[in-house]
Amino acid sequence: MEMVIVSGLSGAGKSTALGVLEDMGYFCMDNIPPDLLLNMVSIMKHPSVEDKRIAAVIDVRSGEYFGDIEKVVEKLKNMGLKVKIIFLDAKDDVLINRYSLTRRKHPLSDGKTPLKDLIRKEREMLSKVKEMSNYVLDTSLMNSHELRRRIVEFIEGNLNRSMKLFIESFGFKYGIPVSSDFIFDARFLPNPYYVEELKDKTGVEKEVIKYFEQFEVVKEYVSRLAKVLEFVIDNYSKEAKDILYVSVGCTGGKHRSVYIAQKLGEILKDKLPVNVSHRDISR
Repeated sequence: MEMVIVSGLSGAGKSTALGVLEDMGYFCMDNIPPDLLLNMVSIMKHPSVEDKRIAAVIDVRSGEYFGDIEKVVEKLKNMGLKVKIIFLDAKDDVLINRYSLTRRKHPLSDGKTPLKDLIRKEREMLSKVKEMSNYVLDTSLMNSHELRRRIVEFIEGNLNRSMKLFIESFGFKYGIPVSSDFIFDARFLPNPYYVEELKDKTGVEKEVIKYFEQFEVVKEYVSRLAKVLEFVIDNYSKEAKDILYVSVGCTGGKHRSVYIAQKLGEILKDKLPVNVSHRDISR
């Protein structure tokens, strides 16, 4: 017998994932308290579903019963079931934007608490099931077709777990990117802003690049960051993480952070797909 449990953040695509599993022939249920999964074993013996596999969405909507999921999964495995857990995640700003588009109410909402705090609380509640999961999928940059493809690949055992790296430069004066897995600070490096002929140029222009290349501290910083990221990429890949978000900041996001982001992208592009962007370069 096989059971697939889908869990994750509200707004990360669980309903879509369950629809994919239904199309694949699974007997699907949404918003099931963990304890009821044990009863599903007997239901699987019913003639109408005995030839089907079962899939269920379990998340914070179960309220106080959600905390029992670890014990329930262990019992299911002891009963001889093959249990797979898919965890869907997304960045906070993406989830907030999705809620603003759908105007749906967060399951933990009390009418007073800000959405960003509800998402943080939800992450805490889901932390254990995320650690238990066989596949953690970040849907931040996915449409429904990409999510469907990933779910099918995982279930059929043909999953290509190649990670994508997104590097973004930014200016601290305009706020820290909320989606970042890692944030690096370049404000201690020499600043071309104080060089009159470079002030209005950016970190992608040859004059500014030439300026930075004369400083050993800049070269060493790039080298050390690249080594850290290579280590992180190798180990995150083992955990089936699909996307890594890295942000590099300086004061205004126009010179130092832009240069560092570009250099990291150049160094790491042969290791995995890299996308480099500059949030505040035009400010």
